[in-house]
Amino acid sequence: MNQFIRCFVAIEIPEPIQNQLARIQGTLRKQIQKASWVKPGNIHLTLKFLGDVDPVDLESIGEAIEGATSRHRSFSLCIGGVGAFPNLARPRVMWAGVKVGGERVSALAQDINLALNHCGFPLDTKKFNPHLTIARLKGRIDLRPYTDQYRQYDRIDGAETTVNAISLIQSQLHPQGAIYSTLQSYSLT
Repeated sequence: MNQFIRCFVAIEIPEPIQNQLARIQGTLRKQIQKASWVKPGNIHLTLKFLGDVDPVDLESIGEAIEGATSRHRSFSLCIGGVGAFPNLARPRVMWAGVKVGGERVSALAQDINLALNHCGFPLDTKKFNPHLTIARLKGRIDLRPYTDQYRQYDRIDGAETTVNAISLIQSQLHPQGAIYSTLQSYSLT
């Protein structure tokens, strides 16, 4: 009997940018006590969440991802801006945004979504918003009073990178938090 693997497709974020985001998280922690903060090293840009996958399907999933990535070239990505979903008045998730490269990320996510639909994964029908989750909020809080303060993160020094590949990542849930392992990387052309 095969044990299922919980996984997702994502752009991995280099360590220097992870460190920049960790500093921002440290500042935001002072305002927001009821939050689960994403550990540095675990921050990524999700393109498609797959959920529990049968290991026998990993080869066809990989082929679909590889086919989708073969139609995309490397591109620049710049992280900037802080916000919340669904909004600052009733936040559930805090995120860092994508200032440069968002259209390229969205096009890549759309192609991944379509390619994996042929493997039996449902199409994501909601509008794709490229972002990096930095915290999940617990309880009610209104972040609107901090809007002006968040503007200082519209530009984050050193938060630029070139996206050359995307990854299929395994997520193992533990009481101490998720542990992510890269199963395979797929190069952009």
